[in-house]
Amino acid sequence: MARGPGDAVRDLPDGGSGPHAELPVSLLADLVRDTGASVGMVYVPAPGEQLLRLALVSGVSRRIAAPWARIPMNTAIPVVDAIRERRLIWLGSQEETAHRYPRLGLVLPYDFMLAAAPITDGGPVWGGAVLLWPVWHPPELSLAEREAIGTGCARAAQFLQREADRGHLPEIPDVPHLLTAPHAEDADPLRAMAALAFAERLPVGCCALDLDGRLTYINPAGAELVGAGAAALLGNRPWEVLLWLHDPLFEDRYRAAVISRRPITFTATRPPDTRLSFRLYPNDTGISVHIAPADDGSTGPHATAPAPSPA
Repeated sequence: MARGPGDAVRDLPDGGSGPHAELPVSLLADLVRDTGASVGMVYVPAPGEQLLRLALVSGVSRRIAAPWARIPMNTAIPVVDAIRERRLIWLGSQEETAHRYPRLGLVLPYDFMLAAAPITDGGPVWGGAVLLWPVWHPPELSLAEREAIGTGCARAAQFLQREADRGHLPEIPDVPHLLTAPHAEDADPLRAMAALAFAERLPVGCCALDLDGRLTYINPAGAELVGAGAAALLGNRPWEVLLWLHDPLFEDRYRAAVISRRPITFTATRPPDTRLSFRLYPNDTGISVHIAPADDGSTGPHATAPAPSPA
């Protein structure tokens, strides 16, 4: 792998037919939990190649993470700089991201804050971690967050060092392992039925998307407004089924909601002339969508709702 000032990025062992060690999902899950990050990614070097491969991801779908699944070590990207310079990189605004990393700012023109850190405990660097927060995060990392990042990266480095010493090959999956957000409690059947009945009775439209943009629920009012039955929509991305939503702008609004964790509003016209307003409310498990006839003063597809209070 590429070398930084006096230090190498440690290659994961390759070759041989010995047992394989998988990267535990807890390496990323603990890091995300302890820092409160909304999105997390762990990169490791591909054996014998000058690139990093995404091994673990949480908070976004593989589809959104796909453009960053393989990163050449000569790319101007925060995680590469963090590895090469053996230090934490912090980007506290969209403007700072666009100024310091123009390519990243162009590909992800959304509001978020980012930290990238080398996976090391003071010895070899085994890869890198990337964390994202919504824009209502304070402009700087707290001491506790910095300590959590350092501890989490050191724990990952120690695991990889132990496995290398044992002659194991940590397995890098062909596609990154996707962590799902933990639920605070098991769903109560009675509460679930009550929530379903509530949504079914609403005179306004509502639906739910998972983090991959696939529709998991739509109420009767919502199905009537968009002009398609639930059977045609469930399990699919709405903009891939509804031709009048088949515009990159609308998929971009979904991506903006997932990455920024900010409410997003856009309007669209269902043929021939029905204007609809869509309000997207994201969290770690998916997106709730409110659908209603648009007012005369409706804003266009790039409009966003105010960010929620950090309280």
